[in-house]
Amino acid sequence: MTDERATLVTGASGFLGRHLVRRLADEGRPIRVLERRPSDAFNGLQVERVSGDVTDPASLAAAAEGVATVFHLAGVVSHLDAHAARLHAVNVEGVQNVLDAAREAGVRRVVHVSSVASVGPAPDADHPVDEDAAFPDFANRYAYPRTKRLGEERARAAADAGQDVVIACPGFVIGAGDVNRISTFTVEQYLRGTLRFTVPGGLSYVDARDVVAGLLLLEDAGVSGRRYILTSDDGNLTHRDFFRLVGDVAGKRRLTVPLPPRLAVPSARVLATLRAPLPVKPDELRSSVHHWFCSNDRARAELGFRPRPVREAVEATVGWYHENGMRGR
Repeated sequence: MTDERATLVTGASGFLGRHLVRRLADEGRPIRVLERRPSDAFNGLQVERVSGDVTDPASLAAAAEGVATVFHLAGVVSHLDAHAARLHAVNVEGVQNVLDAAREAGVRRVVHVSSVASVGPAPDADHPVDEDAAFPDFANRYAYPRTKRLGEERARAAADAGQDVVIACPGFVIGAGDVNRISTFTVEQYLRGTLRFTVPGGLSYVDARDVVAGLLLLEDAGVSGRRYILTSDDGNLTHRDFFRLVGDVAGKRRLTVPLPPRLAVPSARVLATLRAPLPVKPDELRSSVHHWFCSNDRARAELGFRPRPVREAVEATVGWYHENGMRGR
């Protein structure tokens, strides 16, 4: 690949990766994807497939050769303490491997996709955080935010050393096409009627299509070493408000019961020891009681980022589940 638009995408077969690859293909760009295993995600698309893994530096070196831009999306999403070692290997050391391979191959720019989890939760619902917020110490108890923050530190260190690296921090991604049912599983559980409680706290939501648009803006205009939050203007929703919106869009409201964390988390742990089926695991509940609310002001001002209303993202999510069927977790 010698085209100055030639692009490598890691994590290409995931929810966000599939949206990005399709957008790049629509623009006629030469695309190379790093695949851990063969996938049907790119059937009908003109892509070059390279077998490899972000934990394997040799495969990354081959994948990065001759490309101008790397979109690094690969990562492990889990809030389970049992997955801490894997989270660190991929979300931290994997980032370093990608940066090293890109530097050695002379890649022009790396767009590192992190998460608003790396920014940390807001102190309360009325004070969303921005890119300069200090990561609170207590958030280090949660494996996913901790490893995403550490991975970001590797990216910023590379930028400080002269490598061209920009950092995207997407909100909680929803929309059509979550084939692995990771980001949108709570929507599915609500629609099925198996998720019947809420806890205090909330998330900042964004449509996958808007994140992809933001990543392309970062590639063109992002400042190296700088992080940009990509989320909807009206995306900061408590869990209760989010499910209310999902119910409105779906045309069927489910009765949900608000539970205080002091009751919800211990109860989930007891049920887990009894091997009872749970829509949400105890470790997930621990982090979900915070308000992961944030501001996209920097991306709007510096990049011209203009996401769609969060209702449209919910409509796309609900529509996709209705079209593709729902399954238990």
